[in-house]
Amino acid sequence: MRLLFLSIFLSIILNCTSNKEYSVSEFPSPSGENASLPRLFTDNTGTVFLSWVESKGDTSSLFYSSLDDDQWSKPKLISKSDSWFVNWADFPSVIGQDGKAIAAHWLQKVPGGTYAYNVNIAGSANDWENVITPHKDNTPTEHGFVSMTPASDSTFLSIWLDGRNTAGSGGHDSHTSGLSSAMTLRSAFVNNDLKIEESFLIDASVCDCCGTAAVKTQNGFIVAYRDRTEGEIRDTYISRFMNGKWEDPKSVHEDGWEIAACPVNGPAIAANGQTVVVAWYTGANDISKVKMAFSSNEGESFEAPVILDYGNPLGRVDVEFISNNEVMVSWMERNMEDRSKASFVAKKITTDGEIQKEFQFSLMESSRKSGFPQISSYKNSIIAAWADVSDPNSSKVKVAILE
Repeated sequence: MRLLFLSIFLSIILNCTSNKEYSVSEFPSPSGENASLPRLFTDNTGTVFLSWVESKGDTSSLFYSSLDDDQWSKPKLISKSDSWFVNWADFPSVIGQDGKAIAAHWLQKVPGGTYAYNVNIAGSANDWENVITPHKDNTPTEHGFVSMTPASDSTFLSIWLDGRNTAGSGGHDSHTSGLSSAMTLRSAFVNNDLKIEESFLIDASVCDCCGTAAVKTQNGFIVAYRDRTEGEIRDTYISRFMNGKWEDPKSVHEDGWEIAACPVNGPAIAANGQTVVVAWYTGANDISKVKMAFSSNEGESFEAPVILDYGNPLGRVDVEFISNNEVMVSWMERNMEDRSKASFVAKKITTDGEIQKEFQFSLMESSRKSGFPQISSYKNSIIAAWADVSDPNSSKVKVAILE
C-alpha cells in the first residue's frame, strides 16, 4: 500500500507541476532506425549537438546533427565499423564550438581480450578522416568513459579512464588486486589538428567503469568522477585544473559508499562562471540516493548536498544550468509497481538549494539497454534525449523540449 501511495503521489506531483511554467513537448528526432546511445552537447553559441549510434548487423555507425532555430541539420556520418566497443554506459560523443562540431570519440577494440579497447578521437578539420589515440601505453586494457570539452579557440580537453595499470591483474572483473593496479584517470589537451599538447595523470585510483564529466569554469576546468580508496570507498570526487596543473582530488561529499565493485553510475557536472554544480548517485548504507551540491568558488568547496530522488532511483544523472541561478538535474527513477519500467524525471533547483519544479520527460525501460538519458541547455530551457527500447526489434532516439 505504501508503494502504491508513493507511486500515485509521484504521478500527481509530476503531472501538476510540469504544466505550471514549462510543459514537456516531444520534438522531432533526426536519428534513423535502430538508433541508441544519444549524447547531447550545447556549445558557446547555444547550438545543440546530438550524436547517436545506429546499428545494422555487426556494424555500428556514429552520426550527429546540430539544432539551431528549432531545425535539425541533415545527419552526418562521422565513422562506422564492425570492430568498435559499444556499451550501454560507455558510448561515443561529439562536441562543438562556434556553431560547428569540432571533435568526436568512439572506442576501438584491440587484440587482447573482451575488455581491451582504445579511445579514438577524430576532428572535423579534415572531415573526420584523421584519428588519434590520446594514450600511448599500448596495453590491451580498457580505455574509455571519455568526456571532452572545448578548451580554447583551437584546443579541447579530453578525459578518460585508463586501465594501463590493470594489465595482468585480472582486468575488468577483478576488484581485489590492490590500488597499485587500479584504473586511473588521465587527460590530454588536444589541438584541432589532433596534436596532443599536454598529457596528465589526474588520479591513480578510480572506479573501474563509472562515467566521467568535465566542464570549463571561469579560471580553469573541473572533472567529476567516482573515486576508489584503499577501503573501497567509492564516492564522487573532483579535480580542478588551475594554473597549468591538476590539483589533488577531493570528495564533493563524504557519502562513505563502501562497495568492492563498480556501480556503473558516474556523476554529472555543470558550471556557470564560478558557480559549479555536481549531481551524483550513491548507494551508501544500502540506500539509493540522487544528490546534488553547489559550489560558489569553482569547486574549491561545496555546500551540503540536496537529496532529489523519490525513494527508488536508478541514477544515470545529468545536470545543466538554465539560468544564472537555476539548474536542472535529471535521473531515472524506477517504477514502484513494475520494476522493468522507469521514469526519466528532472527537477529545477535554484542555486540557493530550493527545489522549484518537477518534470517527467518519459516513461522508459529500466534495463541497461536504455542507456543514460541526456539533458542540455537550449534557449534558456532544456532539451532532453533518450533511447526508446520498448520495441525489441528496433530502438529509437527520442527528443523532448521544455517549453
